[in-house]
Amino acid sequence: MTDHRARTIEVNDATYAAWNTHDPDAVAAVFAEDAVVREVGNPLEAHGRAAIRERAAALFAAFPDFHLERAALVIDGLGHADRWVMTGTHRGPLFGIAPTGRQVRVEGATFTRLGADGLVVEDVHLTDLAGLVRQLG
Repeated sequence: MTDHRARTIEVNDATYAAWNTHDPDAVAAVFAEDAVVREVGNPLEAHGRAAIRERAAALFAAFPDFHLERAALVIDGLGHADRWVMTGTHRGPLFGIAPTGRQVRVEGATFTRLGADGLVVEDVHLTDLAGLVRQLG
């Protein structure tokens, strides 16, 4: 795969579409079988496509109206970074917090590395978790 920019845009667009249609299978489909998703400041990591799918499903359960908007995308070879804004209404448990019914707006950034096959091998998220918890009360 030599057109890294085109593949990166394709993967990034597919990722946002999957999140915004609430499709955990489609979220997982852009990842390699042995991919890793990490959240800075959280010791738990999602290892492999099945765990990544479960992570997405849990977020959809917590925020049934989950919406993700891309604010910026920077591409560098097989790596890219995107800044995003997530909005949703807290309707399911999250981080041990019972549903609050509160609407949230959370900003973050994701640093992604693609493998030679064009699938995501690593995502590292920097999410304003303190802001999220504060909004949940």
